[in-house]
Amino acid sequence: MSGVAPRPRVRRAGIVYLALFAAGTLGALLIAPRVEDPAAVVAALLPTGAGAYLAWSAYRADRAEAASAATDPAVVADRLAVAVRRQWEAEARARRLADPYPLPVSWRGADADLAEVTAGPAGRDGEIGAVFADSVPDRRLLVLGAPGSGKTLLLVRLLLALIEDRTAGDPVPVLFPLASWDPTAVDLRAWMERKLVQDHAELGAVAPGEYGETTLAGMLLERRLVLPVLDGFDELPPEMGGLALHLIAEALPYGCGLVLSSRPAEYRAALRPRTGVPARLTGMAGIHLEPLGADDVADYLLRGAGGHGAPAATRWAPVVAVLGTDAPVARALGSPLMVSLARTVYNPRPGEVEGELPDPAELLRCPARRAVERHLLDAFVDAAYRPRRERSCPWPPGQARHALRFLARHMERGADGAAEVAWWKLGQAVPGALPQVLAGVLLGVLGWLAEGAIMEVIQLFAPQVPSPTRWEERGGLGVVAAGICGGLAGGLAAGMAVTLLCVAAVAPDVPAALVLHRLADGGSLALVGVIISGFAFGSRTAVRRPADWDWRLPATGCAAAICYALCFGNACGTVSALLYGLMAAAVGRDGVGTDPACPVARVRWHWSPRGVSRGLLGGLLLGGTILIEGLLADVLSGGAARMYIAPADPVAAGWAAWQVGAVFAVSCLLVNGLRTVPVDLGVCVEGRALLANDRRTLGTCVLTAAVLGALVIGTQGWCATVWGSTGVWGGAATEGRHWAYAVGLVPSLLTGLAIGIRQSAWSRYAVARGYLALRAKVPFDLMAFLADAHEHHGVLRRTGAVYQFRHIELQHRLAGPDLSP
Repeated sequence: MSGVAPRPRVRRAGIVYLALFAAGTLGALLIAPRVEDPAAVVAALLPTGAGAYLAWSAYRADRAEAASAATDPAVVADRLAVAVRRQWEAEARARRLADPYPLPVSWRGADADLAEVTAGPAGRDGEIGAVFADSVPDRRLLVLGAPGSGKTLLLVRLLLALIEDRTAGDPVPVLFPLASWDPTAVDLRAWMERKLVQDHAELGAVAPGEYGETTLAGMLLERRLVLPVLDGFDELPPEMGGLALHLIAEALPYGCGLVLSSRPAEYRAALRPRTGVPARLTGMAGIHLEPLGADDVADYLLRGAGGHGAPAATRWAPVVAVLGTDAPVARALGSPLMVSLARTVYNPRPGEVEGELPDPAELLRCPARRAVERHLLDAFVDAAYRPRRERSCPWPPGQARHALRFLARHMERGADGAAEVAWWKLGQAVPGALPQVLAGVLLGVLGWLAEGAIMEVIQLFAPQVPSPTRWEERGGLGVVAAGICGGLAGGLAAGMAVTLLCVAAVAPDVPAALVLHRLADGGSLALVGVIISGFAFGSRTAVRRPADWDWRLPATGCAAAICYALCFGNACGTVSALLYGLMAAAVGRDGVGTDPACPVARVRWHWSPRGVSRGLLGGLLLGGTILIEGLLADVLSGGAARMYIAPADPVAAGWAAWQVGAVFAVSCLLVNGLRTVPVDLGVCVEGRALLANDRRTLGTCVLTAAVLGALVIGTQGWCATVWGSTGVWGGAATEGRHWAYAVGLVPSLLTGLAIGIRQSAWSRYAVARGYLALRAKVPFDLMAFLADAHEHHGVLRRTGAVYQFRHIELQHRLAGPDLSP
């Protein structure tokens, strides 16, 4: 223990020393020009470098040691076990699995043609943990049962029992709902890794180098420190059963622990596919869940109604009388799912009276077992949302049913095959161009307003600095930044939205040639944003082959070139637009990218040689085009009387190129430097908490970009004003140079917002929930609705950070034709 305690003190001491060293050095340098011997001040600073290096080395060593300990496989597995236990204990309470007591689930040995080993004698209730430990020598168990027979309930009990008996370093049981797996799109191991990262985002961190290029989740799977509990094999499409079983056998061969649940018929069909070689899971022990006994059902329903002799319990007499017979209602109530639904529909909650409830005897009028099940599924949602005196619900039963029906249908046709609702994936229900256009509109309006407001402030406090007096004329730097950031955040659609806004703002008051010039500027700037996006978000800086080009990009460059050619014969702009179109097609990335695997907790600043080189390269290439335009302006355009993109004066062109290059470089550096940090395993992964964390990342991006960008771009503008013949101010007097930092805020804020829109899942969710509230009439506060449906009504279940219907049969029923009167 003595070697562990000093590490936090070393870390704090190193940080404090480095902060004091930086502040002292900066203060000394500021004072040095005011003293008689500045060299003495500088000489006095030199010996402090050794202490700074030692403090920095201790700080880095401490962080490296802490990171190494945090990524040890056994330590990560132990932390995962704690997180899984907390998750499923909370879920068991939310599902009311022990209210008034757990339904008794019993089992017998599975048929010999389905399992190679019979898992011991018949068992019941909480014995499953002991059966798995004592009668399943290979830790491979097959759980079979009819629909609603309690397979998931038994798996949750098994999972909690295994974690309770687990010792440090043992495999961690993790439940994976197979309904969200598409065997044709991804193999089982990759899917499990993605689910682990989704539900426990800290496992998305990079694993130590000795495990290859993988995540901590992949490391745990590789080391067999995860015991997969695969629930719902029967919920996969029937035609995929054989392929799914083959992929499971391939990913989890003999020697790997495994628990799998399925209906017997679906599993038997997968063992005997119509084509191909049948797959079989070697060493699987099997159990088959039995229907509930008549006495167990009667006791559970009567106790939930207040106990024998209670007024609400006497209503069950006609149904109890036929339990144990071949009546349709008796066969239907042999399923734990149907018993649970019947209890919700017909038994009172605190504050309800008997006369307000439907009569259970109506179940006797159903002619078949399937009719009883459909009746209970149809009545469940309205019963779950019955008004309660102790708690008011903001969503009446009709609105809740409509929203749940939409969600069920959305799950049935999920783009990624997932029968679940994840708030960060709801953008898949929105037309693809809508988020991009809205991002462009937002950035364009903010760019115009931000520059106009800053110019108003400058005119108020520094009237000697020349600036446009009319707001509609203040579209220079703000529009440029908005156009570039529109392309960065949302590709061509966002960039062109900014362009149309700019044209609408100036069209009534300027000649047609200037409108064409603004259209050309907008197309070029959108392409610039796409190019920056390629440098920033591309997996590597590589040039695409022409066969892989998105031809909308060079087409946009051609359209911008034509507009430049029509307005004053601007040959410089024509050449630049064509070059931008080709560069965007070769290295750019259009659109907002794919949905993230999971939301993030926060962002942190991370310097990397790769990010710095990309930022400088992007700034050099794009800023250099402005310099070339300025140097060749007289040659290509025919004199200084023509309209140019860049100033015709070579010195002014150099400063303009530096300024544009600084904007581009800062954008690339910010995108590569702001790294996301996953949610810690010990933190709740409830969807609303993740949403709040992800939303804060947007503010962090904007704040970081505003500070860093204003310093870099503002300093460049200050230098251009003092030393350049023209610059940000177009030849303004040097007394206005300090306001360059204020002007630098405009592109910095927009760049930070663009980065946040691009990296934050919250931005897409905000668009999706507004769109769905208007188009599909679902609640605007969708996260609150989902949480309420899970926590207070039991309609949904939560697996990690995503929601599913409590049973796939309920989802299928709600997704079917609307049978409401």
